[in-house]
Amino acid sequence: MKLINSLFLTTTLLLSCLANATTFSVEDAYIRATPPHTQNTAAFMHINNNSDKSLKLVAASSDIAERVELHSHTMSDGMMKMRQVDDIAINANAYTELRPGSFHVMFFDLKAPLAEGTTIKLKLYFDNGDEIIVDAPVKKITMQTKIKHNH
Repeated sequence: MKLINSLFLTTTLLLSCLANATTFSVEDAYIRATPPHTQNTAAFMHINNNSDKSLKLVAASSDIAERVELHSHTMSDGMMKMRQVDDIAINANAYTELRPGSFHVMFFDLKAPLAEGTTIKLKLYFDNGDEIIVDAPVKKITMQTKIKHNH
C-alpha cells in the first residue's frame, strides 16, 4: 500500500511539474551587450502563454545586476520615456513581445560589462506561481539590428 501511495504521489507531482513547464515558453531571448562602464542594459524576448487563461509576468531576476525591473516606454510631452511597470500581461493562447521601445526587462547597476557571445541566466516569475529560467545570449545591438527587428 505504501508503494502505491508513493507512486501516486510521484506521478501527481510529475504531472503537475509538466503542466507548469508547458504553461509558458520563451523564444528569441537576448540581452543587450554593454560597452565598458555602462551600468544598465535590457533583455528582450517573446513570451508564449500556452494556457487558456490570461496571465502576467510580475518580476524577473538575475545575478548580473543589483536590481532587475519590468519596464515599458511611453510618450510624454513629445518625448519617449521609460517607466517601471508592475506586470506585463500575456493573453491566453497568445504571446507578448518584449522589444526595444516597448516592454522589456531592465537591469540596473550591472556587476560587470556584458560581452557579446556570453549567456546569462534570467528567471521570470508569473502571477500564477510559475517560474522559468531562460538562458539569454548577450548580443551587440546596432542601429541596423534595431531597424530589422522593428519591421
